[in-house]
Order: sequence, then C-alpha cells, then structure tokens
Amino acid sequence: MCDRWNPVCEFDALEALWGEAALVGDEQVALFRLPDSRIFAVSNADPATGAYVMSRGIVGSKGERATIASPLHKDVFDLETGACYTKPALTLPTWRTRIRDGVLEIAKHPVMVAASHGTSDPAGQTCIASLVQAVRESNTGVTVVDSYVDVQSPAVAASLESIPAGSSAVVVPLLLSAGYHVHVDLAEAARSRHGVSVSGALGPDPRLVVILARRLDEAGLRPDDQVVLVAAGSSNASAVSDCHEVGRLLSAHLRREVTVSFLSAAFPRAASAVTSVRASHPASRVIVSSYLLAPGYFATLAAETSADATSAPLLEEGEPPPPELVAIVTDLYRSMLA
Repeated sequence: MCDRWNPVCEFDALEALWGEAALVGDEQVALFRLPDSRIFAVSNADPATGAYVMSRGIVGSKGERATIASPLHKDVFDLETGACYTKPALTLPTWRTRIRDGVLEIAKHPVMVAASHGTSDPAGQTCIASLVQAVRESNTGVTVVDSYVDVQSPAVAASLESIPAGSSAVVVPLLLSAGYHVHVDLAEAARSRHGVSVSGALGPDPRLVVILARRLDEAGLRPDDQVVLVAAGSSNASAVSDCHEVGRLLSAHLRREVTVSFLSAAFPRAASAVTSVRASHPASRVIVSSYLLAPGYFATLAAETSADATSAPLLEEGEPPPPELVAIVTDLYRSMLA
C-alpha cells in the first residue's frame, strides 16, 4: 500500500473501543474508534511476535495519550505515534486516517526529508545527525531520511530519488530562516518529483527563543548585560525580517533590549554591532546570543567578536538535541499533512 488514501469501511460500522482488522492491499491494519470519535489505524502485526492480533488489543490511555495494549505480551503502544511505553525498542507502524462522506480512509505517512545546510565541521555534523535521529525516534511511524543542501551528501534531490515510487514526501528545512535555500534550492528539488512539498523554516518560533535564553543563562548572562543576537545572514529580505522577529521575541522574553546583527549578507555586521553596543553601554558587558543551529564556520565567527561572552548554538556537541527543536521539526512536518 502506497501513501495514497485508501477507503476501508463506513465510519458508523466501527464500534467505540472495539478493534477491527482490515486488509488494505497486502497489509493487515487494526482500526480503533474512540468514544470521542477519533480514529486510529495501526499495523495488525504485534511488533514483538509478528502475530496478527493487535485488533484484539485493549484500548487505554497514558495521560492524554490513547494507547493499545498487545493481547499477547501486554506491551503498550501509543496509538498516534506507535511508540512503545513498555519496551522502547519496539515500534508499532501507524497510518493517517480521515473521514470522507462517512467513509474511513487511511494512508501511510509521507516520508520526511530532513534537509540541513551541511557543514565540514565534525561537531556540526554530529549535532545535526543527532537532531535528525531524535526526530526519527519521536516520529516512529514516519520514515525520516537525511539530506543536505550543500557540502555533505546525500543531496536533497538524491534523497528524493531514493524514495519508493508512489510515495510522497515532505521536505523539512533544518534552517533557521526561509532564505534562498528554501525558496529556490528546496523548491526546485520538490518540483522535480510529484507528491513532494516543502515546509517552512524552523524560525521564527517562540520555542527557539526558549533555547536561546537557556544558552545565554549557560553563558553566564547577568542582569545588566547587553545582548547582541548574531545570525548567519541572508540576502533575502524575508529571512532578515525573520531574524529581527526572533530578536523581538528574545527581547520580550529577557525583558531587555536585544540588538540583531549578522555575520554575512545583511547589516549590521556582528563585529560592528558589538562595538556599537559597547560604546553605548561602557559600563556593561556585551554578550553574543548565537542564533545559529550548530557548531561550524559561522559559530566560530560569532565567537571571534569582541563580546565578553558568546552563547553556544542551539545544538551543542555532547548534549541531546533540545526537545523544543525536535518538536518544531515534527510540527512543521505535520503542518503539511492537512
């Protein structure tokens, strides 16, 4: 079964809290209707044994999450994500569902193509790979593939070519602003194959500001410090505007002025901004807030200004990716499924 929508049965034929098995193509699917009329579709094969019994499982909940317990070993799975709460190594494949004219339809999830810029910096490569892996683990029902706009391989076009025929894909840019790479490079790659869409960039998003503030705290931010937000920069006016929006959000979060600057393509440049802020506030320290995704060339440049301290990028080597960042990537993917 490819990821087109497949009619299965009449919605009213399903009884609340009672599982039903359906054969769709050559795959067995277990269907569950909840009392609030939500519908979930998962593989009918028990992940631990391969036996086709999940439709006979027990519907339950874990907090606000709907669950299904295998009738064999009682392993408990999230009905939406397929994640296993009792044995994390297990995964239950899930499908999308919708109701059209009273008929339940299901479809496989499109492939997520996580498209980062690419870097020659080993630490940056490790950080990006860790982010993609965290996204993969948080979306167990989705195939997540790595791709790169530049420097590293595979290229986005090559990743799209590797996807099986008949499958659609959502390209999620692991880029902080929607500049040239999103509007041109990724858009062109998407046009080369039917069924491919491109989501927005990671920012601006209030959750990024939470990470930026955390990194500033780790850098030793004091109440009287002056903050200069340093972004990579872009010749795209919309991308530059997005960075200024992040600056405004960070200013509101910190309750202090934040000066926005850039390392290339846009002005003011970071070094000049740091010098200017220091001249205006000679009694205060100047702290650079690195609005950069991962270690690499730009992060090195940010650290070379005359600031008194520089915060780490959003991703740090040796640390798990911030959960806020994983959630943003997931939400961007899901926003393209409507």
